[in-house]
Amino acid sequence: MLKKLRKHGAKLDDNGDVDYSAVADEHVVNELRKNEALVRLTLLQADLEFEYPQKLEKMRVKTDILKLVEEEEAKLKSIAQQKELDEMSKKVLTYDEYYGGGPLHET
Repeated sequence: MLKKLRKHGAKLDDNGDVDYSAVADEHVVNELRKNEALVRLTLLQADLEFEYPQKLEKMRVKTDILKLVEEEEAKLKSIAQQKELDEMSKKVLTYDEYYGGGPLHET
């Protein structure tokens, strides 16, 4: 059925209604209109079989990209924390800073 519909040019419009404008033979149009529910169902199923794998692959790609972004964010956060720890370990407090004379213990 789908092969015949494609051969004659029957397709669905944007609203999901059958578009017979490309069908050249009026006799074929009349026969298809007698079974319009079957024609619509056949064309809808063909669209779903084409579109569903495409949408599923698109969703998988989005998921993979989000995972990569989250991994990069975690890596950058880890690098920033490591740099902060390194800077803190390099800083040496003076006697005055440690016992209240410095910026840590203002009176």
